[in-house]
Parts: sequence; structure tokens; C-alpha cells
Amino acid sequence: MKRRTIRQIARILVLSFSVPLLTGCWDRREINDLAIVLAAGVDEGEKGEVELTVQIYVPSGKEGTGSSGGTVDANRTKGQTTVSTAKGRSLADAMSHTQERLSRKLFWGHSDVFVFGRKRAQTGINDDLDFILRFGQMRERADVYVTGGKAVDIMKILPRLERSSMEALRELSKLEVSTEIDLKTIVQNMIENPEQTFFLPYVQAGSEISDEHHLHKTDMSYFNGVGIFKRGVMVGHVDDDLTRGVFWLTNRIKSSVITLTPEDSEGTVSINLISTSTTFHPHIDRNGKWQLVVSIVGMADVIENTTKLDLMKPDNIKLINQGASDLIRDRIERALKQIQMNMKADIFGMGESFRRHYPKHWKQAKMKWDELFPQVDIDANVKIRIIHMGIVSPNISTLNPGEEK
Repeated sequence: MKRRTIRQIARILVLSFSVPLLTGCWDRREINDLAIVLAAGVDEGEKGEVELTVQIYVPSGKEGTGSSGGTVDANRTKGQTTVSTAKGRSLADAMSHTQERLSRKLFWGHSDVFVFGRKRAQTGINDDLDFILRFGQMRERADVYVTGGKAVDIMKILPRLERSSMEALRELSKLEVSTEIDLKTIVQNMIENPEQTFFLPYVQAGSEISDEHHLHKTDMSYFNGVGIFKRGVMVGHVDDDLTRGVFWLTNRIKSSVITLTPEDSEGTVSINLISTSTTFHPHIDRNGKWQLVVSIVGMADVIENTTKLDLMKPDNIKLINQGASDLIRDRIERALKQIQMNMKADIFGMGESFRRHYPKHWKQAKMKWDELFPQVDIDANVKIRIIHMGIVSPNISTLNPGEEK
């Protein structure tokens, strides 16, 4: 009986001490206490300091408050985001100063975009990447961009078609003209490549684009090629035209429209590439010469024909196939000349291909890949095949009115 009483008392004591621990989340943080960061931009200050700009979500129906060195453009608080900027000796220091300007606690769990300004990228972003990857709230799947101007200008944009510049950038990357590069991809490339090479989508604000290409300057972000990085420093920029060659070499090309002028023909033929596949075939000959064949195979549909060629004839289709293959090969060769020879940056993963096929040779060559890569003999073998010519085979203007199609 005595033993039973002791057990009951023990149970009561355990329950008494457990109840306070179950009465709620002592460290909870209400959403009204948080400043939710959607995107961040990093620039190089005039005196070498880091300039951090954050784009913060503003709940609908409420006026946002932000700061940019103590001042805020009133027009920027009318949307769903506001912008705050601060400087520091490092990115972590700049973030702490940003927090001092806000009445709410910064929350980075929804930050999906990081933009580096051109000057900061040319100085080096390794220290910034180190902080972003160490800080627990950052997302490793956040997309990373580099801009031709200042990152703060991209953060200030309030696009008309999207809710924020962050969302506009992410949607732009999903289109055929651009690509997505996230933090995880950057780290993988830096680990796998001894030269720590990678590329980032290169964007520009609409205000930086001349009226020659647009009726008026708009508050939009535009894709304008890729920035080439080596050991965390941007060593060059490839324009929009040559970027296609980079995408084909890295197997990142999406649906793409190519317009060509067939040999001995007037007018043009436009085709839409619906699928492509790129493979590397490395080889080291007896003389120690490193060679690599790039094989690209693709299928396409004809979407416009302004020539007089009848595309139902096999010889004409063969002519279009060859013209498309030559055009792609030309872009690849020009991209290789600029990146392989001038920048000496293996952003294509060719070194990894040699490592898999020739591990012993790679073990000796990887530390001097920077010198060896420009000497690799690269040959592009491109084969494009038209699989659909459309409803009419010749141009519609060549059809006789009384003939059936």
C-alpha cells in the first residue's frame, strides 16, 4: 500500500513539472514582428565597403517603411515591396546595420534572389558567398544573378507584370532566353572544378537599355547574356548572341528559334528547336594532345518560310538541316574563342569529362588546368533534323489560287 502511494505521488510530481513545458512556444515569433526579405543585392561601396540592399515584403493594405541611407522614395512604398540599404565592412556587418534601420526582425527564409553589382563581382564575391552559405536562414536554392550596373537599381524596380522585381527575375529565368543558377549549383561547380569557374545570368535594368531597341525605357529587368566567374571574380561577360553557344555547350538550351538564309536562296527560314542533347567525347592521343569532340543532336519544326523552297523535297530539307547545323556550330566556335582563349575559364565542365575518362592523366593535370584548357583541341559536331514542315510546304505566296494545298 505504501509503495502504491509513493508511485502516485511521483506521477503527480512528474505531471506538475511537465505542464509548464506544454503551455505554448516560449520562443515564438509572430509574423507581424518580422520583416520578410524577398531579395537582396550586394554592391561595392565607394570606399571598398559592402553595400547591402534588401527588398522587403509589405502586407497589402499597409504602407511600408524602409530606408536607403535614411531616405525612402515614396513611390516605392506604394507596391508590395519596399527597399532598405546599409553599408558595412562585410556582408554580415552590412546586414546588422540594415537591421538597425528596421522596426521588425529581418527574416531570410523567403529570400529567393541574390543580385551582385558589376563592380562587386569584379572585386570578388567569395566572401559574400561564404556568409550566405553559413547563415542559417539563407536558402541554398536561391537564384543568383549579376547585373551590368548596381544591384540596388534592380532591387528598386517595381515591374508592372509581376508583384516584385524578385518574382520578375525568377520568371525571366524560366523562359527560353535565360537560365537558372542557384547557390547549390555554384558551390558544386566550385568544388568540382579546380579553377572554381561558373557563370551567372547577366541582367540589366530597363533604364540602362537604349531607346534604339525599345520605344521607351521601362522599369523591367532584361536578360543580357552571362557573366563568367573564376575563383569568385567576374573575368568577363558574354553577350546575348554568344550565350546561346554557352547554353548548347552546357546542355542548358531550351526551346529556341533560329533564323537562317539557305544557300543560293532569297528569303529566310525560321525553325524552332524543340529538343537538343549535348555530349562530350574526350580523347588524349599518343603524343599527349588533349582533344574533345562536342556532339549536339537536335530536332526542330519549321515555323516560317519566306523562300521559294518546297520543303517537301528531301534535298531542300537537307539544305535547311545543314544550314541550321552550321549556324549553331558558328555560335559555339565564337563562344569558345572568347571564353576558352581570352578568359581561360572552363565553365562547360570539360575538365570533369576528362577526369571521368582519364583519371590518371587528370590527377597530374588538374592543378595546371588553367594553362592546359586553352590548348585543348575542341571540335563541334552538330546535327539538326527537321521533323515537321507545317501545313504548306512552299511559301504561301507561291501557291496558285486554283490549286489545292
